[in-house]
Amino acid sequence: MDIAATDFLMDVEGRSSCPVCGKSRKFFCYTCYVPVAGIESRVPRISLPVKIDIIKHKNEIDGKSTAVHAAILAPEDVKIYTYPDIPDYREEDGVVLIFPTPTALTVASLFSGETYQMKENYGLPKGYHMGTLLRFRLNDIVDAHVQQRELPQETSVQSSCGTNHFPVKRALFIDSTWSQCRGIYKDPRLSSLRTVVIQNRISQFWRHQRNSPRWFLATVEAIHQFVLEVHIAAWGLDSRYRGLEHIHLKMNQIPNDRIFLPNELEADVLGTYN
Repeated sequence: MDIAATDFLMDVEGRSSCPVCGKSRKFFCYTCYVPVAGIESRVPRISLPVKIDIIKHKNEIDGKSTAVHAAILAPEDVKIYTYPDIPDYREEDGVVLIFPTPTALTVASLFSGETYQMKENYGLPKGYHMGTLLRFRLNDIVDAHVQQRELPQETSVQSSCGTNHFPVKRALFIDSTWSQCRGIYKDPRLSSLRTVVIQNRISQFWRHQRNSPRWFLATVEAIHQFVLEVHIAAWGLDSRYRGLEHIHLKMNQIPNDRIFLPNELEADVLGTYN
Protein backbone atom coordinates (compact mmCIF):
# COMPACT_ATOMS: atom_id res chain seq x y z
CA MET A 1 0.00 0.00 0.00
CA ASP A 2 1.45 3.36 -1.01
CA ILE A 3 1.41 5.89 1.80
CA ALA A 4 2.24 9.54 1.11
CA ALA A 5 5.34 10.95 2.77
CA THR A 6 4.71 12.68 6.09
CA ASP A 7 8.23 13.93 6.80
CA PHE A 8 7.25 17.50 5.99
CA LEU A 9 5.03 17.59 9.07
CA MET A 10 8.14 17.30 11.24
CA ASP A 11 9.35 20.59 9.79
CA VAL A 12 6.25 22.51 10.87
CA GLU A 13 7.24 24.89 13.64
CA GLY A 14 4.71 26.46 15.97
CA ARG A 15 1.11 27.07 15.06
CA SER A 16 -0.51 28.85 12.14
CA SER A 17 -3.79 30.59 11.49
CA CYS A 18 -6.60 28.68 9.84
CA PRO A 19 -7.15 30.20 6.38
CA VAL A 20 -10.92 30.07 6.95
CA CYS A 21 -11.66 31.01 10.56
CA GLY A 22 -8.29 32.50 11.54
CA LYS A 23 -7.92 30.45 14.72
CA SER A 24 -4.53 29.13 15.78
CA ARG A 25 -3.96 25.53 14.69
CA LYS A 26 -1.01 23.15 14.34
CA PHE A 27 -1.47 21.07 11.17
CA PHE A 28 -5.14 21.50 10.32
CA CYS A 29 -8.29 23.20 11.53
CA TYR A 30 -10.60 20.69 13.16
CA THR A 31 -13.63 22.96 12.84
CA CYS A 32 -13.16 24.05 9.21
CA TYR A 33 -11.62 20.77 8.01
CA VAL A 34 -8.76 22.38 6.09
CA PRO A 35 -4.94 22.20 6.40
CA VAL A 36 -3.15 25.26 7.72
CA ALA A 37 -1.41 27.62 5.32
CA GLY A 38 1.98 26.41 4.17
CA ILE A 39 1.22 22.70 4.00
CA GLU A 40 -2.08 22.62 2.12
CA SER A 41 -0.35 21.83 -1.18
CA ARG A 42 1.40 18.83 0.36
CA VAL A 43 -1.61 17.25 2.02
CA PRO A 44 -3.08 14.59 -0.32
CA ARG A 45 -6.59 15.06 -1.67
CA ILE A 46 -8.28 11.84 -2.66
CA SER A 47 -11.59 10.79 -4.15
CA LEU A 48 -13.58 7.89 -2.75
CA PRO A 49 -15.78 5.38 -4.62
CA VAL A 50 -18.76 6.28 -2.40
CA LYS A 51 -19.89 9.31 -0.44
CA ILE A 52 -19.22 9.20 3.30
CA ASP A 53 -21.39 10.98 5.86
CA ILE A 54 -20.18 11.05 9.45
CA ILE A 55 -22.75 11.64 12.18
CA LYS A 56 -20.98 13.02 15.22
CA HIS A 57 -22.33 13.05 18.75
CA LYS A 58 -22.50 16.60 20.10
CA ASN A 59 -20.25 15.69 23.03
CA GLU A 60 -17.44 14.40 20.84
CA ILE A 61 -14.43 16.72 21.04
CA ASP A 62 -13.60 18.03 17.56
CA GLY A 63 -9.87 18.15 18.22
CA LYS A 64 -9.79 14.46 19.16
CA SER A 65 -12.07 13.08 16.47
CA THR A 66 -10.40 11.22 13.60
CA ALA A 67 -13.47 11.93 11.48
CA VAL A 68 -11.85 15.28 10.72
CA HIS A 69 -8.93 13.50 9.05
CA ALA A 70 -11.27 11.92 6.51
CA ALA A 71 -12.95 15.25 5.74
CA ILE A 72 -9.56 16.89 5.13
CA LEU A 73 -8.23 14.15 2.87
CA ALA A 74 -11.44 13.69 0.86
CA PRO A 75 -13.30 17.01 1.08
CA GLU A 76 -15.47 16.31 -1.98
CA ASP A 77 -16.72 12.99 -0.65
CA VAL A 78 -16.86 13.30 3.16
CA LYS A 79 -19.33 15.40 5.14
CA ILE A 80 -19.62 15.68 8.92
CA TYR A 81 -22.93 16.33 10.68
CA THR A 82 -23.59 16.88 14.38
CA TYR A 83 -26.54 14.88 15.66
CA PRO A 84 -29.50 15.54 15.68
CA ASP A 85 -28.97 17.98 12.77
CA ILE A 86 -28.71 15.32 10.06
CA PRO A 87 -30.40 14.72 6.69
CA ASP A 88 -33.30 12.31 6.31
CA TYR A 89 -31.84 9.45 4.29
CA ARG A 90 -34.95 7.28 4.17
CA GLU A 91 -35.95 8.27 0.64
CA GLU A 92 -32.42 8.23 -0.76
CA ASP A 93 -31.35 5.22 -2.79
CA GLY A 94 -28.12 3.34 -2.07
CA VAL A 95 -27.57 4.51 1.52
CA VAL A 96 -26.16 2.11 4.10
CA LEU A 97 -25.33 2.56 7.76
CA ILE A 98 -22.12 0.97 9.03
CA PHE A 99 -23.45 -0.51 12.25
CA PRO A 100 -23.36 -4.06 13.70
CA THR A 101 -26.99 -5.13 13.82
CA PRO A 102 -28.14 -8.78 13.77
CA THR A 103 -29.27 -8.34 10.15
CA ALA A 104 -26.21 -6.44 8.92
CA LEU A 105 -24.66 -7.51 5.62
CA THR A 106 -20.97 -7.77 4.92
CA VAL A 107 -19.57 -5.60 2.14
CA ALA A 108 -18.93 -8.70 0.05
CA SER A 109 -22.54 -9.87 0.38
CA LEU A 110 -23.74 -6.36 -0.44
CA PHE A 111 -22.04 -6.68 -3.83
CA SER A 112 -22.68 -10.37 -4.48
CA GLY A 113 -26.35 -10.37 -3.51
CA GLU A 114 -25.86 -13.16 -0.96
CA THR A 115 -27.86 -12.96 2.24
CA TYR A 116 -27.64 -15.03 5.40
CA GLN A 117 -30.21 -16.12 7.92
CA MET A 118 -28.47 -15.94 11.26
CA LYS A 119 -29.18 -17.15 14.72
CA GLU A 120 -30.34 -14.47 17.12
CA ASN A 121 -27.54 -11.89 17.44
CA TYR A 122 -25.26 -14.20 15.42
CA GLY A 123 -25.25 -16.65 18.32
CA LEU A 124 -23.36 -14.19 20.51
CA PRO A 125 -24.21 -13.44 24.16
CA LYS A 126 -26.14 -10.31 24.99
CA GLY A 127 -23.84 -7.30 24.89
CA TYR A 128 -21.58 -8.67 22.17
CA HIS A 129 -21.93 -7.64 18.55
CA MET A 130 -20.77 -9.12 15.29
CA GLY A 131 -18.88 -6.02 14.23
CA THR A 132 -16.96 -5.58 17.45
CA LEU A 133 -16.31 -9.06 18.80
CA LEU A 134 -16.21 -12.01 16.43
CA ARG A 135 -16.15 -15.11 18.62
CA PHE A 136 -16.85 -17.69 15.95
CA ARG A 137 -16.10 -18.19 12.29
CA LEU A 138 -18.94 -17.05 10.06
CA ASN A 139 -19.45 -20.61 8.77
CA ASP A 140 -20.11 -21.80 12.32
CA ILE A 141 -23.06 -19.50 12.90
CA VAL A 142 -24.93 -19.61 9.62
CA ASP A 143 -28.38 -20.87 10.48
CA ALA A 144 -29.49 -21.63 6.94
CA HIS A 145 -28.09 -22.07 3.47
CA VAL A 146 -26.89 -19.00 1.65
CA GLN A 147 -29.74 -17.46 -0.27
CA GLN A 148 -28.66 -16.15 -3.65
CA ARG A 149 -31.10 -13.72 -5.16
CA GLU A 150 -31.25 -13.36 -8.92
CA LEU A 151 -29.64 -10.17 -10.16
CA PRO A 152 -30.17 -8.68 -13.62
CA GLN A 153 -27.15 -9.06 -15.84
CA GLU A 154 -26.51 -5.33 -15.92
CA THR A 155 -26.21 -5.15 -12.12
CA SER A 156 -23.28 -7.55 -11.83
CA VAL A 157 -20.28 -6.16 -9.98
CA GLN A 158 -18.01 -5.92 -12.99
CA SER A 159 -20.60 -4.25 -15.22
CA SER A 160 -22.22 -2.02 -12.61
CA CYS A 161 -19.18 -0.20 -11.25
CA GLY A 162 -19.34 3.43 -12.26
CA THR A 163 -23.04 3.22 -13.12
CA ASN A 164 -26.27 3.90 -11.30
CA HIS A 165 -26.41 0.21 -10.33
CA PHE A 166 -23.49 0.46 -7.89
CA PRO A 167 -24.98 -1.21 -4.76
CA VAL A 168 -23.92 1.53 -2.35
CA LYS A 169 -23.70 5.24 -3.06
CA ARG A 170 -23.46 6.68 0.43
CA ALA A 171 -22.23 5.15 3.69
CA LEU A 172 -23.00 6.59 7.13
CA PHE A 173 -20.71 6.30 10.14
CA ILE A 174 -21.58 7.26 13.71
CA ASP A 175 -18.72 9.04 15.49
CA SER A 176 -19.30 8.60 19.22
CA THR A 177 -18.77 6.26 22.12
CA TRP A 178 -20.48 2.88 21.93
CA SER A 179 -23.14 3.84 24.49
CA GLN A 180 -23.87 7.10 22.67
CA CYS A 181 -24.09 5.57 19.22
CA ARG A 182 -26.78 3.12 20.28
CA GLY A 183 -28.95 6.08 21.22
CA ILE A 184 -28.28 7.75 17.88
CA TYR A 185 -29.11 4.55 16.02
CA LYS A 186 -32.63 4.54 17.50
CA ASP A 187 -33.44 7.63 15.42
CA PRO A 188 -35.94 6.48 12.74
CA ARG A 189 -33.91 8.32 10.11
CA LEU A 190 -31.12 5.82 10.76
CA SER A 191 -32.70 2.69 12.21
CA SER A 192 -34.73 2.15 9.04
CA LEU A 193 -31.62 1.99 6.86
CA ARG A 194 -29.87 -1.13 5.64
CA THR A 195 -26.89 -1.89 7.87
CA VAL A 196 -23.46 -3.17 6.89
CA VAL A 197 -20.73 -4.61 9.09
CA ILE A 198 -17.02 -4.40 8.28
CA GLN A 199 -14.43 -7.06 8.94
CA ASN A 200 -12.54 -7.04 12.23
CA ARG A 201 -9.03 -5.66 12.23
CA ILE A 202 -6.70 -4.49 14.97
CA SER A 203 -6.65 -0.74 15.58
CA GLN A 204 -3.33 0.99 15.00
CA PHE A 205 -4.57 4.30 16.39
CA TRP A 206 -2.21 5.54 19.08
CA ARG A 207 -5.07 6.70 21.32
CA HIS A 208 -7.34 3.67 21.19
CA GLN A 209 -10.23 3.36 23.64
CA ARG A 210 -9.14 2.25 27.07
CA ASN A 211 -10.61 -0.97 28.44
CA SER A 212 -11.92 -1.83 24.97
CA PRO A 213 -10.74 -4.54 22.57
CA ARG A 214 -8.08 -3.44 20.10
CA TRP A 215 -10.48 -4.14 17.22
CA PHE A 216 -12.60 -1.14 18.26
CA LEU A 217 -11.51 1.09 15.38
CA ALA A 218 -11.14 4.84 15.26
CA THR A 219 -13.63 6.46 12.90
CA VAL A 220 -11.10 7.10 10.13
CA GLU A 221 -9.86 3.50 10.44
CA ALA A 222 -13.41 2.20 10.03
CA ILE A 223 -13.88 4.38 6.95
CA HIS A 224 -10.62 3.09 5.47
CA GLN A 225 -11.61 -0.51 6.16
CA PHE A 226 -15.00 -0.03 4.52
CA VAL A 227 -13.59 1.69 1.43
CA LEU A 228 -10.93 -1.00 1.12
CA GLU A 229 -13.57 -3.74 1.22
CA VAL A 230 -15.70 -1.86 -1.32
CA HIS A 231 -12.77 -1.53 -3.72
CA ILE A 232 -11.87 -5.21 -3.42
CA ALA A 233 -15.49 -6.32 -3.88
CA ALA A 234 -16.00 -4.07 -6.90
CA TRP A 235 -12.66 -4.12 -8.71
CA GLY A 236 -10.47 -6.66 -6.94
CA LEU A 237 -7.11 -6.30 -5.24
CA ASP A 238 -4.47 -4.44 -7.23
CA SER A 239 -1.01 -2.94 -6.86
CA ARG A 240 -2.34 0.00 -4.87
CA TYR A 241 -2.74 -2.38 -1.95
CA ARG A 242 0.73 -3.92 -2.28
CA GLY A 243 1.99 -4.71 1.20
CA LEU A 244 -1.25 -6.30 2.38
CA GLU A 245 0.43 -9.70 2.14
CA HIS A 246 2.43 -8.74 5.23
CA ILE A 247 -0.82 -8.11 7.09
CA HIS A 248 -2.05 -11.48 5.86
CA LEU A 249 0.99 -13.18 7.37
CA LYS A 250 0.27 -11.50 10.69
CA MET A 251 -3.37 -12.52 10.57
CA ASN A 252 -2.32 -16.13 10.05
CA GLN A 253 -0.91 -16.06 13.56
CA ILE A 254 -4.39 -15.43 14.98
CA PRO A 255 -6.30 -18.62 15.90
CA ASN A 256 -8.67 -19.23 13.02
CA ASP A 257 -11.61 -20.41 15.08
CA ARG A 258 -12.27 -17.33 17.17
CA ILE A 259 -10.88 -14.17 18.71
CA PHE A 260 -10.47 -14.53 22.46
CA LEU A 261 -12.72 -12.66 24.85
CA PRO A 262 -11.03 -9.67 26.55
CA ASN A 263 -10.53 -11.54 29.83
CA GLU A 264 -8.91 -14.43 27.97
CA LEU A 265 -6.23 -12.42 26.17
CA GLU A 266 -2.72 -13.50 27.00
CA ALA A 267 0.58 -11.74 26.47
CA ASP A 268 1.73 -14.06 23.68
CA VAL A 269 -1.56 -13.55 21.81
CA LEU A 270 -1.35 -9.79 22.07
CA GLY A 271 2.23 -9.90 20.91
CA THR A 272 1.22 -10.94 17.40
CA TYR A 273 -0.51 -7.59 16.87
CA ASN A 274 2.43 -5.36 17.79
